[in-house]
Amino acid sequence: MKLFVNLLFIISITAFSFGQQKTTIKGVTTGFVGKKIEFYKIKDYFSLKDSLIGEAIIQKDSSFQVEISLHQTEKIIVKCHKNTGFIYASPGATISISLPDKDPYNAYRPQGNKVEIAFLELPKTDINYKILEFDNWVHEFLGVYFNRKTTSTLEFSKQLDTFKLNVDNYYKADTSFFFKTYIRYTIASLDDINFIGMKSRIEKFVLYLKDFPVSYENDKYMDYMSLFYKNIFAMVSTDINQKIYKSILSSSPTLLMRHLGSDATLRNPRVRELVAIKGLSDVYNGKDYPKSNIITMLDSIARFGLYKQHRGIAQRIVERLTELAPGMKAPNFEITQSGLKDTITLNTYAGNYVYLQFVDPTLQESKKQIELLVPLFEKYGKTFRFVTIVDLHNELTKEQKTYYATIPWEKYYLHFDHPMIKKYSIKSFPSYVLIDDTGILHSYPAASPIPDGEYDTVEKVFYTIKRKVELEKMNKEKSGFDDIYDDTK
Repeated sequence: MKLFVNLLFIISITAFSFGQQKTTIKGVTTGFVGKKIEFYKIKDYFSLKDSLIGEAIIQKDSSFQVEISLHQTEKIIVKCHKNTGFIYASPGATISISLPDKDPYNAYRPQGNKVEIAFLELPKTDINYKILEFDNWVHEFLGVYFNRKTTSTLEFSKQLDTFKLNVDNYYKADTSFFFKTYIRYTIASLDDINFIGMKSRIEKFVLYLKDFPVSYENDKYMDYMSLFYKNIFAMVSTDINQKIYKSILSSSPTLLMRHLGSDATLRNPRVRELVAIKGLSDVYNGKDYPKSNIITMLDSIARFGLYKQHRGIAQRIVERLTELAPGMKAPNFEITQSGLKDTITLNTYAGNYVYLQFVDPTLQESKKQIELLVPLFEKYGKTFRFVTIVDLHNELTKEQKTYYATIPWEKYYLHFDHPMIKKYSIKSFPSYVLIDDTGILHSYPAASPIPDGEYDTVEKVFYTIKRKVELEKMNKEKSGFDDIYDDTK
């Protein structure tokens, strides 16, 4: 087994190509003429933040072409309208793809779909061809050997060892570090399947993680590492867990790193710091540790971490944990529209509670919820400013224009790729956000006018805030009255 690891997987880091090269992605779509197609790279697989690296407009013949700059092979996210898929891309490659408007094997969702991208004229040397071929081999192996009968005996373990050797022999001449890493951690995931003879956690660590470089851009590596160290603070010994608890109460990344180093799988400082970041992120929404302490520690790693990559990851995780959390500043936005005298921004609503509604006019559910909001607007419209954002992924029909024109509160018409919709991470419709009178997120996501599992609606929130505002107003008026007649003045 050790021979298998050495021969197949320990590849020199010099296999990377660090020079930026142009990669061409071209192809066709169905149903998206005139729409924008965008290409993103994932900044890291812990925060899952992405960055736009290329975009194009779908031409009248349904074609598109874009050039992106890459210095190494990595996963690329493809977004068009509300559909999302992915490909792999290498520096200098030319990739031809076909992006469908929906997945034929899954129900169509107007809010958006994950679709499987097809490849056109794919050469055997392309990373996508090699991954598709290997994945198909893995699926065939599991289809034949992974069943109740084999997993209850040593048969699956024997067949898996044979499969590994066959893979080793077949791909031993391949020089792609990314692809070899992809193979390594796909096979590692097979070793995670519960079967008689499966390896212990320490055996898996020694075999797959101990001497292998951290591969930040490889999704298979990062997926395996994330799963291996999932809930690490609870997995360590009781003694180490208690020390971790004290280090977080002390807001000390230094103590956390020291105590994590006592675990046999975390002796490598690069791996340990990365796992410390992940561990803090994992427990942030739990009840055992103060959120403020976790943010303080992540912020400290973002500024003073041992490794540049980790400083960026920690910063992005802080942003992910806090940017749309209740109690945080609401994202600013700009709405410019024909007929508006001034640009609408978050500051436009200063001093007011704002109930934002994001709707898709093609969905019957949107109309249903708007009708339920009308009596709430009549009842609470003096305390809250109601604002409806209408998604314009399709041109409004005459009937839709007439209907939305009758809504008795503010409404604005934005395309799905508008920065405001992205900033508020609106993934489905209808969605709601409640902002307080100081520009702070009160509720994200906010309750809707539809009763939830406990038969509560947003009216309960409206009522509580309305009473609070009225009491504050009464106290202010009373305070002013007392000041006027204060004999001590």
